[in-house]
This record gives sequence, structure tokens and C-alpha cells, in this order.
Amino acid sequence: MKPLIIIYLLFIAAMCSCSPRDGADCGHIECNGVYYWKTVMQLAPGERDFMKRHRVGRIYLRMFDVKADARGYSRGTFERVAPNASMRIAKGDRRATVDSLNSRLVVPVVYVTLEALSTAKGQEGELAALIVERVRRMCSYNELISVEGLQLDCDWTPSTEQSFFALCDSARAQIALKDLHWSLSSTIRLHQLSHKAPPVDYGVLMVYNTGNFSDPNAKNSIIDLSDVEQYLGYLDDYPLHLDVAYPTYSWQLLFRRMKFLGLMNGVNVADTTRFAPLGDHSHRALCDVIHKGKIIYKGDIVRTEKSTPSEVRAVKEAIESHLHDRPHSNILYHLDYQNLSEYSADEINSIYSAGKRD
Repeated sequence: MKPLIIIYLLFIAAMCSCSPRDGADCGHIECNGVYYWKTVMQLAPGERDFMKRHRVGRIYLRMFDVKADARGYSRGTFERVAPNASMRIAKGDRRATVDSLNSRLVVPVVYVTLEALSTAKGQEGELAALIVERVRRMCSYNELISVEGLQLDCDWTPSTEQSFFALCDSARAQIALKDLHWSLSSTIRLHQLSHKAPPVDYGVLMVYNTGNFSDPNAKNSIIDLSDVEQYLGYLDDYPLHLDVAYPTYSWQLLFRRMKFLGLMNGVNVADTTRFAPLGDHSHRALCDVIHKGKIIYKGDIVRTEKSTPSEVRAVKEAIESHLHDRPHSNILYHLDYQNLSEYSADEINSIYSAGKRD
């Protein structure tokens, strides 16, 4: 390991809270964390200040998606699987962004769609090799020297479990083959808690998008205690170390004749000349409305959902009651100053404080 990397990691370790726990054998450090989930990375001054003020020691950086695509890779058996929407660092403040990233631990994240996983069935080893090599090259190109590990994000189900687990095993082998000294982690969705744990060093429990956002009658599909409670019993004996990610975002959902049409943001539903309140944070369009090139037709319903501090706190307390004796890190999804500005410093500290051992 290069001396400069060692200096960075020692600095980061000082920022983070370390303590013995299950999963400690993989060298996983307890840190305040954030996800960054934009294709173009351009840290606003407020976002850099947020990470410094709240001692964020780890950033989960989305690198690209792997999807089924007819164009696909130009070689091998993956003519129908391809990387999509790769991350790039904006040129304007590239140096400041790279320095900010390298002052904390970086975990590249790759989202693998179920379609891509099915297409690669039987060739998970080759897919893993392509993923690990692409991530390595992207990290090198972007001068990321504090990379701690790789995270695979996939909504695997019982029918695709074997293939995803094979992908994890192969990714671990590729990491070792390339002498990268990375850990391997995966996201864990609530419904996956009832199944076998994947062969990774640790998982991140995704406590957001807990409901069905396409359900016109859902109370809050971002986070709702009633959606979470049915899975909490599986936490008590879950064999994998888990960190926990909570939402700090909002969105709007568009429905027409009770059918979900898509996600939106920034629709001014407070304009009473165009929208009428229906209760439960929903509004009906009184006329055709053009928003960001899309038409909201008269009669369409716009439902606004938020991850409010009170709802996050209620879910967090329920989860902590099952993880109280298992120290872990808490993570915010995701780093966006406009959304984070809706939370006070005390509310952010409250989310981060759980799972930390003095």
C-alpha cells in the first residue's frame, strides 16, 4: 500500500468511531456515511460543509448500473449486458471534489438490474471480472486513492439468489486476484432479511422505498413504520453485520385513473388555480399543466411524499430496539443539500447517533 494512502486512511480512522463487534474481522470501521447517487458528481459548498460538520467518514459512490442492453459489451458472452449511466466528476471543481472524496473512505457502488443478472446466468464470473475491472479503472482515472471496498446493489429474489451469490463470490475472487485490498458489501432490502445472507463482508440495510410507490393508496412509500415492522424480527438473528441507511429525500408521484405514471419533483401543487388538495398530501390537477416538458392532464393526481424527521425517527427507534447490542454505522440516502436543508443539525445528529458505541 502506498504511503500516501496509509496517511489518508489513518486520518479517516481518526474521524470514525472504531469498536469491536460482529463483522470487525473484515476491518469495517464504524463511520457516519452518505450515499451519492447522481450521474454527474459536483459537490456544492453546502454538501462539503455538511460532510465536514457531521464528520462523515464514508461515502458510497454510485459508479454505474449494469443493465440488459442489446448493444452490450463488445466482446465475450455479454452482447446483451452493458454498463449504463456511468458516474463522472464535473470539470468545474474537479480538484476540490477529488480532495473531498479522498479525505474520507470511498465505497464504489454498482447497481445490477435483475434483467442483467438473468442475462448473465451461468457466466457470473465473467460479469464480476468486468465489473471489478471497470470500477478499478474508474477509480484510477478519477484519482480516488481512499477506496475501501466495492458494494453490489441488486434487488435479488429467491429465484435469482443463486446467481447473485455467485456474482458476489466471483467479485471477491477478482478483488483478491487484482490485489485490491477491498472489502465486499451488498445492499440488503427489507424483504431479503428473511432469506440467506449473501457471501459478503457486510451489508447495508436499505430502510427507504419501504412501500410500493405505484400503489395509489400507499400512505408513504418512501418510509412507513407499518411497512418496516413486519421484517424487524429477522434482524435479531441475521448472521451478517449490517449498517443502516435512512432516507432524507422527497418526491412526487403522478397517477392517472389510479395508474402510476412516474416520479416527479418540483410540481407547485400549492398553486390553487391549477391544483386542488385531496388530503393525504395528494392534489388533483384542475387543468392541463406542463412541467419540465411533461404534461400533467386535468384530473391527474400528484402525491407528494417526504421522509420527515418524525417518521425516520420512529423507524430508527424500532430498528435500534433489535440492533441495540450490535454496533453499526448509520448512513443517509442521499447527499443532496436541498433535501438535507429540510433537516436541522440536531435531527441529522440524531439519525447518526444511533448504533455508535462510546
